[in-house]
Parts: sequence; C-alpha cells; structure tokens
Amino acid sequence: MTMQTLCFITLFIAIYISPPTSAYRFIFNNFGINGSDLFTFHGDAEYGPDTDRMGRSGALALNQFRIPFSHGRAIFINPITLKPPNNMSFVYPFKTSFTFSITPHNTNPTPGHGLAFLVVPRNQNDAASGLGYLSLVNRTINGNPSNHLFAVEFDVYQDKSLHDINDNHVGIDINSVDSVKSVKSGYWTMTKNGWLFKDLKLASGDKYTAWIEYNNNYKVISVTIGIAHLKKPNRPLIEAKYDLSSVLLEKMYAGFAGSMGRGVETHEIWDWTFQN
Repeated sequence: MTMQTLCFITLFIAIYISPPTSAYRFIFNNFGINGSDLFTFHGDAEYGPDTDRMGRSGALALNQFRIPFSHGRAIFINPITLKPPNNMSFVYPFKTSFTFSITPHNTNPTPGHGLAFLVVPRNQNDAASGLGYLSLVNRTINGNPSNHLFAVEFDVYQDKSLHDINDNHVGIDINSVDSVKSVKSGYWTMTKNGWLFKDLKLASGDKYTAWIEYNNNYKVISVTIGIAHLKKPNRPLIEAKYDLSSVLLEKMYAGFAGSMGRGVETHEIWDWTFQN
C-alpha cells in the first residue's frame, strides 16, 4: 500500500472497557475516497470537490455552490455511546475538535449562513431546513425537546427572527437554533497586560480549528476556536453551565451541518477528532 493511499485512510479506534466505563475515539486527518463508506450524506452534502471538480479536496462539503439555498448534513455512520445503559442521568465526558473553513463568493461577501457540529438521535435529515436553520431543524420543530439536538453553530448571517446577536458568532444550540449562549467569534490570548480578545472573521475563507468539550462533573460546555495549525488558546471562547443528561441519549450520531443563502458560500470540514 502506498503512502499516498495511506494518507487518505481514516484511522478509527473504538475501545470498550468493562462496564460501566466506555471509551470511544476516532480521528479523521483527511476525508478521502477510501473513507467513502464512513459517512452518510443528507441534502446537498458531499465529499468536497477540487476547484476544477475533477477530483476530491479531502474535505467534507456541507453544501453545493451550484444550488441556491443549498444545505446538508454529513453524519458519521456509527452511533456513539454517550451514556451508560442503566444511568440516564450520567453523560460520559467528551471532547471533539475539527478544522473548518467558510468561503464566500467574491461577488457576494456575506451570503450566509454558516455551519455547525451536531449530535442527533438518528442518522437522517429530519426534514431540516436551510438558511438560518443551518440544516439542524426547521421552523416547525425548532425548540422541541424531542429533537434531542446538541449543536455548536458557527453563524455568519444575522437572522434577527432567530435572535442572532450579529453576523459573525459562535453559539451553543440545544434543540433549537435560538442559542442558549452565543458570543462574537474570536479567541483569547494572554499578554503582559492580561487577557486580550482577538476577533476572527468566520467567513474569511481561512481555516480555523474549533474545540468543544463537555465536563459532566461540573455540567459545563466549553467552546474554543483559533487559527488552524496553531496551538489551542488557553482560555475558552464560551463556557456555559448546562446539564446535557436530558438532551443526550445513550447512543447518538455525530457530524456536521451547514447551509448557504442565495449567494455562493462553501462550508467545509477538513479534519475531525472525537473522544469520550
């Protein structure tokens, strides 16, 4: 097997330790053709094409730029164990990180709408809508507790009807795209004068890395973003106290969703790790 082929193969590791402890980990360094049976695509999501559309870019593309209002989901095919089978009040701590880019078309610098990491009960589209709903929910089911949706959105369009704070924010979504907490996009860095906040424009075409963690002991969700290939900032962008035990089920599916408006904007995921 050639090294070129190896670089496209996904490393997947699942480890089960005697009950009630479960450990689960997978790493995608590249989304290539050889891993084509490891994701289910819904809506317009697909393996990202090269700019000449003759090959693959190595990314997950969450929409297709030739289709106005395009949106879709890319879901990892195997469910993840998030709770012990006989303890519905306990959620295994987990952490995930991924590199993403949001690239608008030159003729329309703010077409919207954004992308999200999501955890859902089923590997299907659930009649999700595009635009500000980000292929997570639709108008009818938005906010319904039976959604059992956990998501972190990277939103680049201000939809005031969904209470978006601006057109460049990160938010934690529970069963709804009306975020339980959202802040403007950026990261914290330590200087000799203390913490300094630096803005990050999500829809710049640049690659950023996001880190999402859940601490079950303290019931805290933390989200951090930074420039890709640089080390993780020491201070999270968001820390929200929220008990996910009523949201997450024993086994659920994880992946990504995204949507654009009438103007062209691509939403791509370049690598992904998950561990609990």
